[in-house]
This record gives sequence, C-alpha cells and structure tokens, in this order.
Amino acid sequence: MTPRLTPVPDPELLSQALAACTVGVIITDSRQHDHPIVYVNPAFEALNGYAADEVLGRNSRFMHGQDRDQPGLQKIRQAMAQERSTTVTLRNYRKDGTLFYNELTLSPVHDASGTLTHYLGFQNDVTAREEAQAEQRASEERFSRVFEASPIAIVVSHLRSGQYLDVNPEFLLQSGYRREEVIGRTALDLGFWTDPLEREDAERTLQEQGKFLNREVHFRLKSGVVADMVVSVVPVTIGAEVCVVTLARDITSEKQSQRVLAESEARHRQTATELQRTLDLSLDLINSIDAEGRFVTMSAACQQILGYTPEELIGRTYLDFVHPDDRAITTQEDASITAGQATTSFQNRYLHKNGSVVWLEWAAVSLSDDPLMYCVARDVTQRKAAEEDQAFLAAIVEASYNAIVGVDLTDTIRSWNGGAERLYGYTAAEAVGQPITLIIPPERHAESVEAFNRVVRGERIEAFESVRVAKDGCRVPVILTVSAVLDAAGKVIGVARITYDITALQAAERQVRTLNQHLEAQLRHVTGLRKIDQAIASSQDLSVTLGMILDNVAQQLGADAVTLLLLDPHSLSLKYAGTRGFGATVLQGTTVKLGAGLAGQVALNRHPLSVSDVKDPNVPAAWREVLNRERLMAYYGAPLVIKGEVLGVIEVLHREPFHQSAAWLETFEMLTAQAAIAVDNAQLFAELKHKNLELRLAYDETIEGWAQALDLRDKETEGHSRRVTGMAVALCRQLAIPLEQLVNVRRGALLHDIGKMGMPDAVLLKPGPLTDEEWAQMRRHPSYAVDLLSPIKFLRPALDIPHHHHEKWDGSGYPLGLSGEAIPLVARAFAVVDVYDALTSDRPYRKAWSRERALEHIQNSAGTHFDPVVVQSFVQMLEQGAL
Repeated sequence: MTPRLTPVPDPELLSQALAACTVGVIITDSRQHDHPIVYVNPAFEALNGYAADEVLGRNSRFMHGQDRDQPGLQKIRQAMAQERSTTVTLRNYRKDGTLFYNELTLSPVHDASGTLTHYLGFQNDVTAREEAQAEQRASEERFSRVFEASPIAIVVSHLRSGQYLDVNPEFLLQSGYRREEVIGRTALDLGFWTDPLEREDAERTLQEQGKFLNREVHFRLKSGVVADMVVSVVPVTIGAEVCVVTLARDITSEKQSQRVLAESEARHRQTATELQRTLDLSLDLINSIDAEGRFVTMSAACQQILGYTPEELIGRTYLDFVHPDDRAITTQEDASITAGQATTSFQNRYLHKNGSVVWLEWAAVSLSDDPLMYCVARDVTQRKAAEEDQAFLAAIVEASYNAIVGVDLTDTIRSWNGGAERLYGYTAAEAVGQPITLIIPPERHAESVEAFNRVVRGERIEAFESVRVAKDGCRVPVILTVSAVLDAAGKVIGVARITYDITALQAAERQVRTLNQHLEAQLRHVTGLRKIDQAIASSQDLSVTLGMILDNVAQQLGADAVTLLLLDPHSLSLKYAGTRGFGATVLQGTTVKLGAGLAGQVALNRHPLSVSDVKDPNVPAAWREVLNRERLMAYYGAPLVIKGEVLGVIEVLHREPFHQSAAWLETFEMLTAQAAIAVDNAQLFAELKHKNLELRLAYDETIEGWAQALDLRDKETEGHSRRVTGMAVALCRQLAIPLEQLVNVRRGALLHDIGKMGMPDAVLLKPGPLTDEEWAQMRRHPSYAVDLLSPIKFLRPALDIPHHHHEKWDGSGYPLGLSGEAIPLVARAFAVVDVYDALTSDRPYRKAWSRERALEHIQNSAGTHFDPVVVQSFVQMLEQGAL
C-alpha cells in the first residue's frame, strides 16, 4: 500500500513523534526538480553529522561522495521510476568524511488524487553488519582457496550423520577416490579406519574435549594400502548445520624415512660408541676442539691425567684448564694449527683437578673442510720431572766438591766431574776410557773389586774409608760411597763412585780428640763442682757432701790419697771426717792437735803446706810411718777457711814426686772453698734445726697452756682437750691423713674450744639449761675461735677443727650449716671423738656412759650427726685397742 499525505488533525503531535524517532527520517519533494530534502529528524542529523539547515533544499546524492556508481543507487532509480518502495544498502559519508553503511527504506507518498508528492526515507546504520558480512565473505573466500590449494587432505562432514559434504583435491589425491565416490558417504562406508579402537578414541576425545588434534592413525586407501596419517578433527558450523573438519597428512614416507634415519643414526651411534670405546682404551688424552676453543669430544684418559671426567670438560674452553703462565703460548700454537700447520711436539702445563701441575705433549691437526681441531695429548709430567732431575743431578754432580766417577760394567771410567779433576789431578780427557785402577793403589785393588761386585749384585754398601792415588803419586785418604747406576728398566749398567778427601778431616779429628780430652776434663771439673753445689744446697748429711768433695779431689787432681779433717774449737784438735786412698781403719778415730803434725801446722798458720818427700825430717815420725806404709811420697795441705775462721784441713798425697801447676792449684782452691762452704752450711743448718725445734716446742707448750687454761675455766671438761687430742690424732692417722698434717690436727684438737674464751661466765658456767638467746650466743664460739686464731699465721692450717667440729653430716650443725663432704675430714673425725669423750666422762648432771652405750649412740647417729665412714673407722680402732 502506498502511504498518502493526509491532513494531520494534530501536526504538533506528528512533529514530536518524528523528532523522537531513533531511526533517521528524510523527506524529499518529488514535485520539485532534483527532489530536494524538505525534512530530516534529529536521528538523521546524529547519523550523518549534518544539521538540518545544512541539508534542506539539497539532493541526498551529496552524501554518497564520489561513490556514485554503487548498485543500491541503481535499484533506487528503478523503484522511483516505478513509484514503488524499496530497501537498499548504500555507502554514505558523514560530514567528517567517515564511511558508514546506510540501510535505506524508501517509500513514495501520494496525495488524495494519487499524485506522487514526496518520498519518505528511513535510515539505519548497518556498518557493523556489513563489515562482518564482508569479513565472512573474505574468510570464506580465503578458506576456499586454502581448501583447494592445501597440501593436507581436508574433509568436511556432517557431525550427526558423518556423511562427507566436501573434500579437497589433496584428499582425492592421497585416498585414490574420485569426488563422486565419497560425497554423501561416511568413513565407515569407505572403510578408512583400519583399527576400530583408533576410531572410538577419536570420537570419545572429540566428544569430551571438543577436538582431536595431531594423532597418528592408520587409514586404508582405495588401493588397499594402509597409510600412516596424522589426523586432526575440529567441529565447525556451516550455515545452520554443525559439521566437522578433518585434516589428514600422509606421513607414510616420512615415517619410513625416519625409520631409515633412526637405523642410520643407531648404526652411527654404535660406530661412534665403538670408536669412543677404542679411544678410551688409549692412555693418551684424545679430544676435538671447536673454533671457540671448547672441548667437543674427550676420551676417558682425561680422568686419569687431569682428574676430570669427560662430562666435566666437554663444552668448556681448554684455556680454563691451561696453566696461567702457558695460556699465551698455547693461544699462539692454536692460531698456528688453525692456519694449517700441524704440531707434534708442543708442550704446555695443565692444572689437575686437585691443583697440581700436569705437563702435556700435544699432537694436533686442523682440516680445511672441518671446523674441529683434532688433538692427542700425552702426559709427560714424569718425563719432564726426570729430565729436570737429570739436569739438576748433572749440575749437582758437576758442581760437587766431591770426586764423582762413573764406571761401566768393565770398570772403565765413563764420567769424571770437576771434583775428580781437583782431587786426582787428571783432566776428564785424561781419565775417561781408563780403568778405575788409574787412581787405586795396588793394595786396594781387591777391596775395589769386591765393592764393585757387591753393588752389581744389588747389595747396598755403607760408606767406608779407603785410599786413592793422585796424578802426582800422593796418597789421599778418602771416604768412598759406591752405588749402582740403573737404566729405565731398573737394570744395572754401571757403578758410581763418590770419594771425599778426608785429609783435613783426619787432622781435624786428631785436633778434636785433643780438645775433647781437655773439654772432658773441664766438664768433669764443672760437673763435679755442680754436684757439690747441689749437695751443699740440698743434702743435710755433711758426710755425704764431704765424701763427694773427696771423690772429686781425688779424680780431678789425680791424687793417690785425700783426707779431710774438721776442727773442734772446744778441744782445739782436728778430727778426720773422711779419707780416700787409705786403708779402711788406718786413720779411724785419729785426731791431730792444733799446731802439731803437718795438718795441725796448716790449720794454725792458715796457709797451704807442700812437702815433696815425706822423708823430710820436719814430718813427724808417726805420720811419716803411716805414709811410708801406704807408699805415699808427696804431700800438699790447705786450710778450710770461711769468714776468717778455720774449719778444717784438706790433704792431698801422691806416690810419685809431684809438682803443683797453676791449673792444679786453681782447681784445688775451688774444691777447698766448696768444702769450707759445705762445712759452714752444715753447721749453720744444724744450729737452725736446733732453734726451730726449740721454737716448735715453745709453740706446742703455749697451745697446751691455752688448752689447760680453758679446761681450768670449765671444771666440767677438765682434761677433755688432752684426751680428745690423742684420740683425734690416732683416728686421723687411721683415715690416712698425711703425716705432715697431723701436727695441725693436734693443734686444732687442743684448741677446739678456744672460742669459749669469749663466752661470758654466766653462759659458759650456767648450771641449768640455756635459754634460746644463750644457745645462740654459745653457737658463736667457733666463729670466736676463727677470729682469735686467724691472725696467728702458723695456726691458720689448724682452724678446720675449731671452726667446723660442731657441723653435722645432715647439715643441721653450726656455725655454717655445712653437710656431707663439704665439712673438712679432720673436723668430721674430731666430732666423733669429741662426743665419745663427752659421753664417757662424768658430768655434774649425769654419770659417764659405758663404752658400749656411747658407741651405740655414735653408730645410731651415723648418717645424721656423723660421717658413716669416720664412725666405722673409729669403731674399728676401739675394737682393735688402738685407743
């Protein structure tokens, strides 16, 4: 039906409706030339970008730009010619020049008489739809081209029925079928799947995962041949139908090629493995290196030579392992080999894994058409060391001051060093080639032959003294060392003789022997003096010290007899304190009056006296008779003087005439001085010992006086201190207390209650029970004892008993509450005897307990009041009657 313009009863309502319409509205006047636009609504303005006043009166073709030949315009012209409606899609351009697709519905408008007056147009922006359709068309076109040209077989089939809808030429080529033979049929119809399980797996995977990708399957072709295929199946929608696209690639030839290649690679790997196994058997290091200097291959010998496994070396540059000092020359050698010059004797140092240095000798080659360098290295570390050792040895041999001569198995001289030239006077040219007897005197030939034969047999010969003959005929005393010369296999090929001229050595030895004799005499002298000094300092027995002095005098002065007499200042006589060289009883008990006889004259005059022959008439007849009987002749006596006082005389006698040298007199004076010191020291020690004894007696008498004073103050305990002291000392001896500590035990026991001297009589002598306050005061008496006795130095070691004898084994005692072994042992022992004496003694308030009852009480208190071990020892002593 053709819409007509009719009078609008409410024009304002119509205007609002068009203005509110979201579709662009355009009205053109067909009665005017060129159909100008007479109305556009706001939606038109928004769509085209033009305001109404910019388009009214103009033909709408200006919105087509230069695109005047588009198919939609032709359809509009045809519709307008026939005065009918039409809908077309046009390419329009907005005011800003942007393109959009305009779906235009154009309808003619007639008046009441049926005359065409206007055209009414409705615009819609369908740009997105058109672009999507264009992309779809392009995609379909591309797919079509790919579908036709693809080298992979492609099949489009209906998902539900499985019927083939389309196949590409590659599918027909691979399968051998014609197009009409497959369209409308299924894979089952054609028998493509040879393995039902593979088909079921494909269907299940497609259903579960929505795709079936890159799976190897087996398809039977039209010819009946089973081909290896790689298949992918994906679902697609074509039109309104759900389809699947199957892509298949025939990999039969590829698989066959892979099998051939795998077999070839396997053979290559086997060959390479066998070759590597062969190379690994080599003791040499065999490897290849790439252009960057990295190890590419490496034989197993690397582990033995360098400590690294092949895997640790392959891929790393050789310079990582070359000794830093050899990297520059190694790089130069690498460049030379790479340039085409092979090497066969290049040597450098590598670093072993453990840090040691390894010498390697290389043979390497680089081929023009091969990027790798092939190398063989041999460990020459031992050879280098041997070469260096030989060089060192040669230098040492040549530089040696000793004569070193090498002979072959015929005893012919083969080597002759500078030391041999100097010792024997022959040059090397004169000696080499001559028999070794050239330098051996005739009487030593047998000795030389025996030494030669023993060394050749493999025996070891210690160095020995011999004689050689120089070119000038002089005989040279030497020390000779003979050893075998071995080849690399350890076989004896000669003998080396090393000789050292000991002419000077023998002269020096003679001089040394003389010096040693003198030094030994001096040593004996000093040692004797030292022993005497030690005896004087440490020995309290004068007879021992004097005996040592007499022995030294006899030994060091070469005397046949020695006597020592001591002066008794009370009787003014000399008494023999010791003799050497006389019969056992010759001088025993003999005395010499001061001024009488030779010894009496020496003591009186205070000067030495020398008598060369005892037959001298000045020698008293009695003394001369004794000396003649002992066959003694020469006499020398000297006084023992210290601090101006004569202590005695030393006499030295010889059986032969004797002259005193200065050294002899010096030694005699020193020994005499030591004897005087020894006598004086002994006398002083005896006096000091006597004084100390008197002092100790005074100390002990004082302590006993204190104890007696305390007992007298407390009549109840009179005699208690003396009794417990004896028992305490006996018990401590039983407990293995050292003897030197028993004196402190005795003193401590005597003074155990000395602290009670500080107690008031009202407390100490109170006849009745003590109050708590009085007991507290009484318990302070051990502390009073410490305060009283500590200032007295010699009593400090005796404080354990006064301070701790009231402590108890279980810690309930006083004053410190000590327990167990924290209480000194002597205090634990005294506590037992103190209680025992108190229990077995009469008191004003009770009679003495019997011994049995007291022991029972003490044993019952073991472990609480007393140390159980001490109680056990005390009981044993009582049972043995030791107390």
